[in-house]
Amino acid sequence: MKIKWIKIVIIGILCHPGFIAAQISSKVTGNYPADIVCKVDELNSKVNLSEEKQIKIAQKLYTADSLANISLAKGDPAARLKSYYIIDNTFLKPVLSPEELDYYGYSINKDNRFLAVLAFSAHLKLEPRQISEIRKENDSVAGIPKLSEKETILIYNKKLIRVLTQQQYISMLKIIYREQSEEEAKKDWGKIIKLQLADDNKDRKEYVKILNYHIAKNAFLDKDAERYGKTKRDFLAKKMALEEPSILVHANILAEDGFINNKYSSIIKYEKELELTQSQTDTLLLKYNQLERIKLENRDKESSNEALKAVPSEYENIAKILTPEQVKKWLIQKNKQTAKKEAQRNWEQLEAEGLAKDLDKDKTLAEFAVYQLQFLVTKDRAMVYHTQENIFAKRDIEKKKPELLKQLDTINLKKSQNAKTKQGLTW
Repeated sequence: MKIKWIKIVIIGILCHPGFIAAQISSKVTGNYPADIVCKVDELNSKVNLSEEKQIKIAQKLYTADSLANISLAKGDPAARLKSYYIIDNTFLKPVLSPEELDYYGYSINKDNRFLAVLAFSAHLKLEPRQISEIRKENDSVAGIPKLSEKETILIYNKKLIRVLTQQQYISMLKIIYREQSEEEAKKDWGKIIKLQLADDNKDRKEYVKILNYHIAKNAFLDKDAERYGKTKRDFLAKKMALEEPSILVHANILAEDGFINNKYSSIIKYEKELELTQSQTDTLLLKYNQLERIKLENRDKESSNEALKAVPSEYENIAKILTPEQVKKWLIQKNKQTAKKEAQRNWEQLEAEGLAKDLDKDKTLAEFAVYQLQFLVTKDRAMVYHTQENIFAKRDIEKKKPELLKQLDTINLKKSQNAKTKQGLTW
């Protein structure tokens, strides 16, 4: 499955009139009570109102307040008093245009996908016929009993797919997920700035790339609609992650946050210790992406019995990217924790076999860790550089294995042979 929708233009959305509220007119602030000014201001924050419309709404609110006071004097119940202060479509319809009503409706109910389309009808380039059909659909769902969120979204999507073109439908999803995408992009950008991978003032183009990526990802997955089962959704999310801007992948690796752990990423994690150049880092990020893309493509092909792509050797590529000294530093960093864990496991087996008596634990653990690290580094170096020298070096390290570890090898070998003998007798 090919994933599209990656290139996005967001300027048109951000320039929608609803995003830029006009100031409250002095004719409103100077002639009406504070509570009415506040209500006009709240409405104006959702729909950019002209001065004339601000005054009309203020006057309607003033009239409603007068009627409410008359009702109060008559002793009418509180429920009737509250009805005078409801600002809904019936109240606004005489003042606002149909387009303004659409945007107001969307601003207070952003889960309504019909209103989302109507609010951005100009951006989506809707035809009058489409606008009319969607308004009818929106009116029809208003009378339907309350459904679950998933059921409601299914109704929206089913109707909209029929009325909109494919591109309009995709653009609608991008609009719906814009705010969520902005939050995700800001979080990512904060991480990038903290890691000093970009300058907040100079590299804003990188931020836009990240924002565009999140908009494309969220629109494609449309999680609110639950279009896919968990397995399929996770697979598609991984596929979308391959479209992350490289600066974001770089940050995720350094922050150990949501990246795939392969040999390329393990090198980037230690970029300071290895003193990687920018060119080396860029190449490693590219190889990281290429490798994971091939893995996912092969996973996708498994069910259809298609021929799988050959997975390139990470070690061979690394030998071309890093200097021998950098390779040595990387292998030490890469295997340091594994060596310590193996040394601890060795010590625990010594204790279990009764061989740890009178031994200095710290000294023994240190000796084991040094040997295990030397062994792992030498073994990996032979994978990077296929030379006789490295193969012999691995043998030389094995000859220097501590006597206690050799004893454990002998014990483990006997246990393995005994287990095989018992299994043979059982058969």
